[in-house]
Amino acid sequence: MAAVLDTKSQYTCVLSIVYGNRYDAGFVRLIMLSRDIHRNHKMPTASKPGRRGRPTGRAVLTPQDWFNAATDAILEGGFDQLRVLPLAKRLKVTRGSFYWHFEDLPQFIRQFLDQWQAQRMKGLRYWQPGLDPQLSPEQEVERVLLLMFEGPAVEFKRMKVEFAIRDFAQRDLYARDIVAAVDEARVEQTARLLEPLVADGSARGMAMIQYATVLGSVLLFRGQLGGERALQTIRQQWQALLQKPKVVTEHADTGAKAR
Repeated sequence: MAAVLDTKSQYTCVLSIVYGNRYDAGFVRLIMLSRDIHRNHKMPTASKPGRRGRPTGRAVLTPQDWFNAATDAILEGGFDQLRVLPLAKRLKVTRGSFYWHFEDLPQFIRQFLDQWQAQRMKGLRYWQPGLDPQLSPEQEVERVLLLMFEGPAVEFKRMKVEFAIRDFAQRDLYARDIVAAVDEARVEQTARLLEPLVADGSARGMAMIQYATVLGSVLLFRGQLGGERALQTIRQQWQALLQKPKVVTEHADTGAKAR
């Protein structure tokens, strides 16, 4: 019974038949090494494709990156600057990155407005009545007026974006509802703040006057030469107006006691 030859012997037999004696042991080892390399080599397998259109490298952006780019565009030219291609060029990516996050431009604008509303609502926590229990109603109004006229909420860039949104709301129903919700929340909270200082039933009306005064003053004077001084003067005059009824009452009470 023929013995089973090992691999090296098999190669030696084959080489003897083909080449006769014109080979050496080194040649056999070379042939075997080539075989082992070929056997152990793993062919590359195709990686599983990710989601179609998934951007890579610099194009891997978040929705917030696009919202920030939109804010910059609005500051430069209003809502008319919100177009997919210009925003993509601003971020140095292709439009595919935009459509990875958003279905279309209208959806993007709605989400941008939703975020603006959420941020404005969050900012109202600084206007809350009773935030500092140690302050009197007059002191609390003074604190809030300082924020409304001169605080970070009315910083020039923020207000420029807000006025652009208000302009857009004149021709877009979704934006109009967003602005209306923010206005209502601001007026309602201001009314609760003013209620201890004004006549019964007049808190909401006074709150609307105060709110309109703040927006109008910021629109007219913010960023203008001497504007900060003008805003300070308006704030002080409005604060004095709110305190005036109490002063009159105190004088009346003093006169009554003297008589």
